[in-house]
Amino acid sequence: MEAGTSSCTDDGNKKGDKGMLAKVTTEFKNEVIKETIKLQHSDAKSKTTEEVVELIKEVAKVLVIEAAIRAAKQASAENKSSVNISHVETILPQLMLDFP
Repeated sequence: MEAGTSSCTDDGNKKGDKGMLAKVTTEFKNEVIKETIKLQHSDAKSKTTEEVVELIKEVAKVLVIEAAIRAAKQASAENKSSVNISHVETILPQLMLDFP
C-alpha cells in the first residue's frame, strides 16, 4: 500500500522557496494515517477522529514539502538538475532537528 505521493518539478527559474513550494504536491491516504496511529496507540479506549487524521496529514504534508525543498536546494548547490536519494540523505539530519 502506498502511503502517499509527492512530486517536485523544477523549470530552472530561481524564484526561491515560494516558487518551489508552488510546484510541490503531496497527498496521504486517511487509512494509512489511521493504521499508523493504531500501531503506536493500541489502547482500545483511544479513538481517532477525522479531525486528528486531518491534522496529522497536514503536519506530514509540511514535513514532506520541506524535505523536497531542502533536497532540491541541495541538488542545486551541487549543480545537479535532478534530486536523488543522496540529496535527501544529506538534508535529513537537520530536518529531523527542525521537526522534533
